[in-house]
Amino acid sequence: MTAYDPADGGAEIAVIGLAARFGPAADVEAFREQPRTAAGPDLALADPYDFDNTFFGISPREAVIMDPQQRLLMECAYHALEDAGVRTGAQDGVVGIYAGGGTTGHAARLRARADRLVHVDDREIRAATGADFLASRAAYKLGLTGPAVSVQAAGATTPVAVHTAVQGLLGGECDLALAGAVTVLVAEDGTATGGCGIVVLKPLAAALADGDRIHAVVRATAVGTAGRGEAPAAARDRIARDARAVGGVDAGAVLVVGPPAAGANPTDTAPATAAFIQNVLAVQDGGLPGGAGAWPAGDGPRRVGLSAAGPFGGHAHVIVEQAPAGPEPEPEGADRRPAAAGEGWQLLPFSARSAAGLDGLAARLGEHLEHPGPAELPDTAWTLQTGRTSYPHRRYVVARTAAEAVEELATAKAPGRAARRASGEAPPVVFTFPGNGGQHLGMARELYRVDARFRADIDACSRHVLAEQGLDPRRLVDPAADDEEQVRRELALGIIAQTGVFVVEYALARAFARWGVRPSAVVGHSLGAYAAACVAGVFSFPDAVELVGKRTELLAGLKPGAMAAVRLPEADLIPLLPDGVGIAAISGPDQVSVSGPRDLVERFVEEAAAAGHEVRLLRIPGAGHSSLVDPVLDEFEAFVAGVELHEPSVPVVSDTTGTWADPGAITTPGYWREHMRRTVRYHDVLDTLAGIPHAVLLECGPGTSLSSLARRHPRLREEHEILQALPHPTDPTSDVRILLAALGGLWTAGVDVAWPELHAPHTPRKTTVPGHPFRRTAFPVPAN
Repeated sequence: MTAYDPADGGAEIAVIGLAARFGPAADVEAFREQPRTAAGPDLALADPYDFDNTFFGISPREAVIMDPQQRLLMECAYHALEDAGVRTGAQDGVVGIYAGGGTTGHAARLRARADRLVHVDDREIRAATGADFLASRAAYKLGLTGPAVSVQAAGATTPVAVHTAVQGLLGGECDLALAGAVTVLVAEDGTATGGCGIVVLKPLAAALADGDRIHAVVRATAVGTAGRGEAPAAARDRIARDARAVGGVDAGAVLVVGPPAAGANPTDTAPATAAFIQNVLAVQDGGLPGGAGAWPAGDGPRRVGLSAAGPFGGHAHVIVEQAPAGPEPEPEGADRRPAAAGEGWQLLPFSARSAAGLDGLAARLGEHLEHPGPAELPDTAWTLQTGRTSYPHRRYVVARTAAEAVEELATAKAPGRAARRASGEAPPVVFTFPGNGGQHLGMARELYRVDARFRADIDACSRHVLAEQGLDPRRLVDPAADDEEQVRRELALGIIAQTGVFVVEYALARAFARWGVRPSAVVGHSLGAYAAACVAGVFSFPDAVELVGKRTELLAGLKPGAMAAVRLPEADLIPLLPDGVGIAAISGPDQVSVSGPRDLVERFVEEAAAAGHEVRLLRIPGAGHSSLVDPVLDEFEAFVAGVELHEPSVPVVSDTTGTWADPGAITTPGYWREHMRRTVRYHDVLDTLAGIPHAVLLECGPGTSLSSLARRHPRLREEHEILQALPHPTDPTSDVRILLAALGGLWTAGVDVAWPELHAPHTPRKTTVPGHPFRRTAFPVPAN
């Protein structure tokens, strides 16, 4: 949140949030569409005793004695903050609230029914009904840390609250302020009138800098009292002149409205509050206040001045004007691609306190997106990401258009449709790095093209690899059309595959770190162990490139080898293996890979298949983790001895042992010698990962080999979130969609995502998004 600096000049205050409930109108949109009459809006309030007490952490007993206008104020204040894109309890600035209410008979009704409220004393009634506590209770329940000022000015309460909030903002008492008023008048027969209106205010310069959606601008305010013998009309005009002088505007440039009629109750705050909300909507929409036709033609911004009066000569005047024009659109052809949300893909996260509330919010969001208006989907995504409080029950959708988002929200099988309940603490995240198998031509190509920082990482890594090894991994990631066949041949021979996989995995890990996702542990499968160790700080990226390059060179110089996958338990398989063929990897109880000389492996495959066993050759060049590598182990160990190794800064699970790697052992050349030769025990790795409660497993690499293995593990499948960063080689789904779904899955599990980094360098703007659907229960005063 940008701080307001009085030295910058300018006293204009932006209205960046708005909430209202008057009569039958449940929200601002309904109030905007409500038919107007000469007497003003309909203030016949339905269901005055309905309240979502659970949402605000209020017991049913407390809700019964609480004045309905205190309940309504809290709900409207929360929705106003949502409309402003402010997360309650997580503000990076000081937020104040300036609000008041009417005089009601709720406390008298409670005292008259004391026999039905035997456990309620008068002190509790005073706290639950006193106007003194309106602002402070709302501040406490919403987690606001700024001034909480109860403003009591009868029919002028809202203009005076706005005036006081403006002074607080300009004086530096707070960075953001809520201002408004509420009245709920309930007759003995249960009928009620009144309503509530709240605005969120912020210095205009700060609002523009932060990309806030601006409904209107408070140009100037003034308050005063009629002098002895001064007629009310004269006092009203004088205060209005003072406001115009403060704002530096002429009388002819302001359409004056008011004072609103207060009806039979002079302490009713609702008429002036409704009039003020009408004025904000009028300058925003271009219709006259109260819906009395179109705004007269003119060159200047639309301006409305509202006068309101209270008892004993109190007067207030507020001038609101049309918001300034937004930034000029960027020229045609300008690169506006955000960091990861490229090609139009957007991640829309949303949450609620309950599963039912989440379903309700999904429905409201779908209805809203059916008529998106001028707002772009990136703005909607940005508002949901940064302008909403994250609650335990979470869901997300990934879409390119509003229509796609509506379909995803309505379809049970849509990505993100399955809700998750996040715990109070962020879960541990394990980065898993695959080895050979998932590499393919064009892996991460779309992400490379649309994410400037991912592209910069791939380019920097590739330049280093090119200088050291004469290979350019970019040819594998984003090959030129006339180079594809050559790269495909090199890929089949394994010439570029291993370094290319390592570079993509390293760049993905850096990308997730930028987005706020940092691993609690890392593990790699065979080649992937080098990416895992590099991310954990065991060796630097340049040293890792040298190690991967040397490993590739040594493996390429071996006798022809092959690998095969066999569907048998390890114990049953060992007696069937011929001399020279060994177990390279154990991926599951009956998922084993064998490797060795090509002729021996091919003969074993034929014989095992003829015996009725499920077996197939793998399309992986060479035969790692077999006896074929024995002749080069000494040379590789000597090479590793020349590399500077450090104890890991992130815990590492060893794929050689399947358990946690000893920090001292992993920094020895002997560890990496044995890693090159010994069996990869990934099934044991999965058992170890299953022992990390509620961990999220994120596969950082091409393909889905490790996430597929994890989903087959019974404990991981039931208790852990398993995600992939890129699609399977045969899956035509967009890279960006898969990646955003991974981020959505991380967020639904409870991981805090650094949303601004997802969009940098082009930050979207806040827009209107449906608020949290309150699930209300009636809490009437007990009957006699």
